Parts: sequence; C-alpha cells; structure tokens
Amino acid sequence: MTSPPITRHACPGLHPEPLASYLAGLGLIRVLGEQADPEATAAWTPDGLVIGTAVPDLAAWLAEQYVPTPVLSPWNSGSGFGLKDREPLRALEAVLAHPSPRLAPLREAIPIAREVVSKARAKGWIAEGASGGDKSRVVLEFRNRCPDGLLPWIDAAVVLAENDTFFPPLLGTGGNDGRLDFSTNFHQRLLDVIGVSDKDRARSLATARDLIDGTEAEQLAGAAIGQFDPADAGGPGSSRFGAAESLVNPWGYVLFVEGTLLFAASATRRNQHSAGRAAVPFTAQSSPDGSASGAAGEESRGEVWTPVWTREFTLAEIRQMFAEARVSWRGRPARRAVHFYAATRTLGVARGIDEFTRYGLQRRNGLAFAAVPLARVDVREHAEVGLASAVEDWAARFSGGDASAAVGQAARGFEAAHLAYARDGGALPLARMLAALTTLEQAVGRSGRARDASPVRYAPPARPFLDVLRQAENIQELRVAAGLASCATLPRPDRAAAPSRTLRQVLLPIDPPVPGDRLQPNGPWRDAPLIPGFGSRDLAEVLADVLIWRSRAAIGERGEEKFRGVTTFRLGVPVPSADLHAFASGQLDNAMLGLFLRACLALNWRNVRHEWSPARPAVPVATLGLLQPLAAGIAADDGGDEPKLALSPDWATWLAAGQVRAVHDEAAARLRWVGWDAVPAPPAGSAGDGVWIAAALVPRCLHPRSVLSPIAKQIKPIDSGDLS
Repeated sequence: MTSPPITRHACPGLHPEPLASYLAGLGLIRVLGEQADPEATAAWTPDGLVIGTAVPDLAAWLAEQYVPTPVLSPWNSGSGFGLKDREPLRALEAVLAHPSPRLAPLREAIPIAREVVSKARAKGWIAEGASGGDKSRVVLEFRNRCPDGLLPWIDAAVVLAENDTFFPPLLGTGGNDGRLDFSTNFHQRLLDVIGVSDKDRARSLATARDLIDGTEAEQLAGAAIGQFDPADAGGPGSSRFGAAESLVNPWGYVLFVEGTLLFAASATRRNQHSAGRAAVPFTAQSSPDGSASGAAGEESRGEVWTPVWTREFTLAEIRQMFAEARVSWRGRPARRAVHFYAATRTLGVARGIDEFTRYGLQRRNGLAFAAVPLARVDVREHAEVGLASAVEDWAARFSGGDASAAVGQAARGFEAAHLAYARDGGALPLARMLAALTTLEQAVGRSGRARDASPVRYAPPARPFLDVLRQAENIQELRVAAGLASCATLPRPDRAAAPSRTLRQVLLPIDPPVPGDRLQPNGPWRDAPLIPGFGSRDLAEVLADVLIWRSRAAIGERGEEKFRGVTTFRLGVPVPSADLHAFASGQLDNAMLGLFLRACLALNWRNVRHEWSPARPAVPVATLGLLQPLAAGIAADDGGDEPKLALSPDWATWLAAGQVRAVHDEAAARLRWVGWDAVPAPPAGSAGDGVWIAAALVPRCLHPRSVLSPIAKQIKPIDSGDLS
C-alpha cells in the first residue's frame, strides 16, 4: 500500500509575530499532528509557516474534521460557572445543545465542572461577588476529576506546586486577563466555526482559508483577543476616531488557544529545578530593559520567549522541545531574560532552535495587558558572554525590593548592563557591566544594612576579562585604567599587620583579607574608603590623593630601604609612558577612562603579567618625564651600592598644591646626581597641571626613561650637596 502524497502548504497568514499568530501556528501543528497526520512537519520561514502533510487541504480539514480540545476554567468568575455569568453561561448551554459530535469531549466535561463548582461553593472555596476564596482548591479538585483531555489546558493555565499556586503569564492569572476569560471566548468562537448548516460550514471554510492565506475575504468576528494581539485588541486610542472594536478571525482565536497547550507547565521535581518552582516552558521574569515603547515602572507579568525553527520538525519533536524547554545557563534552566540571552550565546539552547521572539507581557490600556514584541534573538555562539557567570551571583543578592534606594538603583543599573552584555557581548558592554558592578559595591559599602547582610564580593581573575576588553577602540584609556587598577603595594615585613593593598582596596570601602579568616576570605568592609570621593570627585584629584597616601604609606614597606625616597606602587601592569603623558596633558577621553577604571576595579589583578604593544608617541610633559624614572627608582651609572634615587615624600603634596616648578627643579637635581642633564625647568604650571602629573605618577610606567632620553643628555655626576 502506497503512502499518500505529501503536500507542502505555505501558510502566509501565520508568522512568529504577533503572539496570537505564532500560537495559532502552533495550534494548527498540534491538532493536525494529533488528529490527522502524526508525520506532518512544520517549519517557520520568512514567508510564514510551512507545513508538510498528507492532508491535501488544511482549511477543509479544519472546517470538517477538527475536534476541539476541551477547555474549561470553573475556578474563574466569568467562565460560565459563576452565579452572575450570563453570556458565558449561554455559550455553555449552546455547546451542550450543539448536535455536532466534534464537541462531544467538551460537552462531557461541563457537568463534571459544574459538580466541582457546586462542591466548592458549599465548602467556601469560591466567594461569589467578593474577593477571597481558594482558587487552588478548585483547580486541584477539578484536575482530580476531569477527563484527561482537559489536563493540558489546566497545566497551561495554573500550576500547583506544594502549597503554592503559579500562574504562567502566557494565560494571565489562570486562563483570564482581568474580566476576559479565555475559555468562554474559546467556546463562543467554536460556535462560530463549527456550524450546523451548509451556510455555516461554507463560512467556516472561508474564514479558515483567510487565516492560513493571510487574507480577509470574510468578515471578522467582533470579539476580544486579549493580550495576544495588541494591534487588533481595540479599545481607547486604537483608532483615529477614538476607539475601535476588537476584531478576530474566529479560527485564529480557536487555534491560538490550542497552541497555548504546548506551553503546559509542569511542577515535576527535576534536578535542575528548585524545589516548589514551576517549570514553565520558555518563560522568564520581567527585566529592567523593558521595551522601547514602554514607560518607566511599567508593570509586567513576565516574558515569553517563543522558539522559532527553520528545520522541518514533526509534532513529536516539537512537543519534546517544549517539554524539555532547554534554555539553560550555568547548568540551570533560564528564569530571567539575561539568562535566556546568555543561553542563546553559549550553546545552552535545544538543538534546532534558530531564534526566539521575546515578548513582554506589559500592562497597557488601564488594567489590560499586551504581549509586546521586545526583540528577535538569534541563537549564535558568543563564548565570551560566559564571563558574566563569574560576577552575577553577588549582584543578584540585591535584585529584590528590600535594599535601600541607593543600593536598589545601583542593582537595577547592574541588571540592565548585565542584560546588555549577555545580549550583545563585546568590549564596551563588558566594561559597562563591570563598571556597574563596582558602582553597586560602592552603594553596598555605604549602606550599613546591606554591608551587614552581604560579604565582600569575590573579584575574579582579570586575565580572561582583559582579553575581551582589549578589543575596545579606546585602547589608550584601557591601558591607563588597567595600570591603575592593578596597582598594589608590597606587604611590610609583618604581613599580618600590614598586608599588601590593591587600588581596589584603596578606592572602595574594602580592607585586605586577614590571613586565616575563613569568614571573610575576600576581606572585611570598611566604614569608608582610604581615599574618599571616587566617582563623586574629579578622577585626577582622587588619584593625586592616592599618590599622597602612597608617599606616606610606603615608608617601612618591605624592600623600600633600597630607595632614597619613595617609589610609587611596586606591583601592577606597567603603562606605556606615552599613554601617561597623554593622560597628564588631557588628551585622553576622561569619561571612557573612568568607565574602564571602574570596570578594572571589579577584577583581581594579582599575578597578571602583560606588556602592551608600543603606544603612539605623545607630546611629553617635561616634569612628568623627569619624575617617571624616579617613581620607579633610578641608580647611578657607576653601579655602586648606593640606594636608588626615588621620589621625595613631599612631592605629591607639592604637585597637588600646584608647586610644579619646585618639584621639577628638585627632580632635575636628583637626576643630575645619577648622570642626567635635565632640560631647563618649564614655566611654573597651574595647580591643575600638578594634579594631573601626580595622577599620572600613580601607575607603574613601562620604560620610564623612554620620554626622558630625547630631552636630556648624560653628563658627569654632580656633588651630592646639590641635592635638595
């Protein structure tokens, strides 16, 4: 016996957007595969849904053979089972009186639902005309007694897990959106498409062809579509004349309800799900980025990420895709939009899904919600997004509403930057995410309650992050920022009393960890940072204060006896001298430098060894050129045992006070002592010039003599008495 020929049906009326159209496509695939052709295949194309099946005419099959899945919501008022449900009750009575055998499964379930409601009313589970009642008890009772055909609808609308009730946002709050009950509208549309006369059947066939072909030859039905198609939902402001009626193709409504059943949730305990958490397919919590058309603080029920595939799948394969709903991040199911984005970039999505349409279920038009398309998200590998896993957990502590206003604002800023990086990847989004994390740390450090509730964050190793950040165009600013953030002191001989301190532990309210303290392995919080004002004062001023602090703190540091004077930080990634001169002369983008510095301060630079490619030549700042060799320590050319010459402990304060000429003169004298003839001192600079020079002296300089060499020549040493 030969198999019937396969027909490929193009359905230009069914597209991934709006949500109602996507769900109608799913519904058509589902009922066709269950009732007519299990081997039927479906794929989404730019021109719409394409179905390959042995059924020769999809519209005719719908109009003549389709058997509706029973859908009832006796736990909702407005579903036809309430004492005041007039129109919904008429629809139920019409279904019971309808002669078509195709409605038999629905007719058989209605008496059972009425018995459950009667029992619920007697026991007080339903409070008619007032708030209260126990919807979960009604759902559980109905689920235990209803025919098996109703289970997909119940599990798509309500999920009972232990003592909690979850409402998957796709179907509102248990199969209704405010006063609009989806089940009773489904019954009314079934009465439209399953007629009893030849005229009814002809119209049903014509509206089915309209839906599949994307035409509107037949008049649409005046009926509510709810949140699924905002453009056709009608209501105030939906027309140039004020308000338009909501119009739907009745087959479109019937099939989109059928399509929602593939989203049936499961409360089954699986290893990857937290206890008591409903496993709702392709559903996420609402996210801070919202929609481009939205308003600040717009209420959202959550998000639905609808999978789109271009390879032909059978219903069994599609059902498996929805049952597994494999969108995993770090080995756990994605529950937030940022995790969905990360999963699509790190191969955490079920094979065969090519993209998602991301919908936000936002409150619009008073109390009504609308499925707003937020993005089309391609599934493509972007491995660097995995770096977010190293920093996101600590910030997640503050995503709730219990934090102070400042901490909450900073947490929302991190969430938005985190999502942007997971979505786009790249150097600048990574920098913004890390910078937002540092901002959050500062806010937590200023909040006593937040400090007490959370330990100091673990800073991940900088190397993998640096590999991505180096892709940025503002490479000079990044080199200076990395040089600053990696600065660290050497510990004093008694490490327990004076351990090594990083710039992160200077600018943020954090102390170095105490050896052996297992309760605070990342260090304890401080009431205030050692150097205040990072983020609220000019960066150069803050760094000048760092140099002043360093000049005082270096005395007594391990190995400092090798120097006559004090050096700057002994540890850190050296910065090309030309970049530091560009910084001191105001040639860098200070906003970008501040961004990169905040980003780099979120990382641990211990043991990072990196030498940058040669920087572009910069116009040298003469005083800075004289000070850079001293900041590193410079010895006489005769190679004697005398200590290396370094910076005077007072120079940082002089520079911050604008005494640039005095510092220049003393530095020139010190350099002449070791064999360098410095250029004549420049005109006395302003206080601002000295601040910038002091700031540029904080990081270690790569090849500190490289700028001094062209502007100085070697001469014989002078008497030590000439030293200041």
